[in-house]
Amino acid sequence: MNKPDSLPESRQLYSRLMRHVRLRQLQLLLALQHSGSVVKAAQHMDMSQSAATQALAELERVLDLRLFERHARGMRATQAGQALIDATHGVMSELEDAAETLAAIRLGASAALRLGAIPAAAHTILAPLLARFYAQRPLVHVDVQEGEGARLLPLLIAGALDAVFCRQPALLPESHAFEPLLADEAVFIAAPTHPLASARQVRLVQLADARWVLPTSSIAVRDIFERVVLAQLPQAQWFHISTVSLPVLQGLLAQPGAVTVVPRSIMPALHHAGSLAGVCMLDMALTREALALAPLGVVYRREAKSALLREMLALWCAP
Repeated sequence: MNKPDSLPESRQLYSRLMRHVRLRQLQLLLALQHSGSVVKAAQHMDMSQSAATQALAELERVLDLRLFERHARGMRATQAGQALIDATHGVMSELEDAAETLAAIRLGASAALRLGAIPAAAHTILAPLLARFYAQRPLVHVDVQEGEGARLLPLLIAGALDAVFCRQPALLPESHAFEPLLADEAVFIAAPTHPLASARQVRLVQLADARWVLPTSSIAVRDIFERVVLAQLPQAQWFHISTVSLPVLQGLLAQPGAVTVVPRSIMPALHHAGSLAGVCMLDMALTREALALAPLGVVYRREAKSALLREMLALWCAP
């Protein structure tokens, strides 16, 4: 039976990690996963094979867990090893971001902002906002991570970001707030050579023979496709590719009969990329309600909304 004052298993392991594990050992884990070989990992780390073997053995001893197992073609991570490797990727990424911010401060940056943005918000809100902000605050170091809201919001909640520019989340902790900045809606686009490119009030049934470029499942317009398009066109055909890449999207739309649904907010990005001439918006006979998307805006921690972030957001409403 455990003593009443004994730490739970997870706290014991955490304590061991803090007291005994070195960053060099964590780097070795990543090198071992990448190479699958102690010899190659040691070479990459500029250490001897025996030192690499000893470092791994010490880490396994501290945790009392097997982290790698040998097989015919080298080494592979165990379940425990993979869990620690996944966490190590996050640690190293955070340290790289911190090093970049510190380097900017050493080179004269007066302060730093860590921002996240989904692609639609990066193109429509953050790009013009940063241009205005930099004109007034050229010495502020701004680190921007672009990705999906599902990845960025946990970073914000954990304190690794100061704000995330995204669509209004369905759920947020009470400690965080969403400030809407831009309304958005879905639009249907195709190549200018599409038979319905110049038609007015296109009904979905007229796209029964179209081949659809699917939006990635994690973005808002995928719900429009599934809820609106598939409801009327259950036999719709699509390419076996889902993408948010604008060049890939334009290339697929050049295929005969291709069509897709995207946020109106990315149209300026297509124009900026020189791609707007390669696509056109179809005039769809659909209600605004059917095409409505959650607004784009910014999420931040209520008590940690910095003066710099307030200053940046004030520029959005400035004439």
